[in-house]
Amino acid sequence: MPEEPAGGTGKDRLDVLVEQIVGRRGRVLAVELSGEDASELVTRLDIALDDARGGAEVRMVLGAACTTAAKAIEQFTSALQLPYQASRGWTDFLERLGDRPVSVRQCVIVSDACRLLAYEDCDRWQELVSDLHGGPYCMGGGWSTLILADHRTGWEHWTFGEAVRDARRDAVGPFILWAAHFGATWNSDPVS
Repeated sequence: MPEEPAGGTGKDRLDVLVEQIVGRRGRVLAVELSGEDASELVTRLDIALDDARGGAEVRMVLGAACTTAAKAIEQFTSALQLPYQASRGWTDFLERLGDRPVSVRQCVIVSDACRLLAYEDCDRWQELVSDLHGGPYCMGGGWSTLILADHRTGWEHWTFGEAVRDARRDAVGPFILWAAHFGATWNSDPVS
């Protein structure tokens, strides 16, 4: 169970993280969490998003089960309940992701995120991450937030770490990495 941060607020670090996620719809957040904490995050986030955003879905995908494009297609198609056509290949998968209604409100949590597409190139990883988040959309009110969760050592030895950091310097999309105590350590997109 997560420990309570200093300051005596009565909230543990997962409560703080849930508040941050609810306030940052449509973003990508990379967080330092164990698999057990990621499961607890799903539960708490599901409750918070139901209260705050009326009917948002929380889905979990195991990054360790998505080391190749073919495996990722299977896992994400199932977790996101995409139509069968999404399972035919990478292009079909991305098309079906893009075909979803703009009213969809969801949070996708990828545990063991540093294993996600580990045997693919960084361009494929960036394409998937870009298509898994977005919004809020003015016509429909939907949004999709992507949470990438892994251990500190996972982030330190992450295959795409250097390439993503380089892309961040070029300001390619919103990406926020929170340290263990949720102080921003990698944040090139200021959060309002």
